[in-house]
Amino acid sequence: MKVLVFGATGGSGHAIVSRLLDEGHDVTAFVRNPDGMETAPKLTIAEGDATDADDVAGVLPGHEAIVISLGQRPEPFEWLPGKRRSVPACVCEAGTRNIIDAIPAGARPRLVVVSAFGVGATRETAPWYIRLYLRLFMGELMADKERQEALIKATDLDYVLVQPVALTEGPATGHWLADPEGRIRKQQVSRADLAQFIVTELGERRHRRQTLAFSG
Repeated sequence: MKVLVFGATGGSGHAIVSRLLDEGHDVTAFVRNPDGMETAPKLTIAEGDATDADDVAGVLPGHEAIVISLGQRPEPFEWLPGKRRSVPACVCEAGTRNIIDAIPAGARPRLVVVSAFGVGATRETAPWYIRLYLRLFMGELMADKERQEALIKATDLDYVLVQPVALTEGPATGHWLADPEGRIRKQQVSRADLAQFIVTELGERRHRRQTLAFSG
């Protein structure tokens, strides 16, 4: 399968790219800074900005599946007045809008979007302390993810939205809960398990037009 991954240099995106390559897929990693990617067989590194519609439109054709793993990863002190942001506050919304607009009419690529637990319906089902943390420290990112999910749900695309709980750098365990009702088990899950689930989902397509809470 030929898979296009947006946000490939982020923690989750990098894990997804690695898993796809391990399983023999052809991968295009779309990145703002190619210095963050190592070359590998069956890997194409495409430099561009997801918030630039022309960049997205130029890379999208020819892929059977798309993984969107965009997100904000603020640098220290970016919140200070006058400090220039490294990533736009609307990167998830703007990037996803450009991806949707670039998909040709009638095309049905498999689309997997990495969102976050606490967005949409899981906003109210999350434990109170998670809701408090998200409101105090992750409000801007969560608002961006909310708008991103709304864009996806308004399409007729073959998508699945994955909402992981807190992500770790731990090893893959092969044990997780992907629940359409928003239920979770552990409060953390490894990026390796998330990547394994997404790559499996791309091939098996068990969930269509669903939002899944993802936990360890």
